[in-house]
Amino acid sequence: MSDLELVEPDDAAYAVLSGKFADYNAAHSTWDWKSYSLVLIKDGTIVAGGRGILNMGALEVRGLWVDEALRGQGLGEEILTGLEEEARRRGARRAMLYTYSWQALSFYERLGYREFSRFQYPDGPERIDLQKEL
Repeated sequence: MSDLELVEPDDAAYAVLSGKFADYNAAHSTWDWKSYSLVLIKDGTIVAGGRGILNMGALEVRGLWVDEALRGQGLGEEILTGLEEEARRRGARRAMLYTYSWQALSFYERLGYREFSRFQYPDGPERIDLQKEL
């Protein structure tokens, strides 16, 4: 009989699991995961920002957000371009990200990202994976 237990891990358990994944991946590839962010701060509050992860020669954009009151002013493009420039400076040659069908597909396509995969959730929305040469 198995002692397997389903739990919701706390931060410490999640860190242990993440470390185990990273150790395995590093032993079998050129895995070298590094994270960075760009933020726009106005009056002491983050009003826009993005997060990138560099790994194995590529940038993975893990988030891009602009406060609704500031959208349409080019801040999203400025942040994404900044993430890409920093990735290039650090040696990345390709970028990837994903968006959901209710988010910003046309925005990313306008900035040169091209779809390479699509997953449809049973409830209807889709996740769209995109990539771009840097």
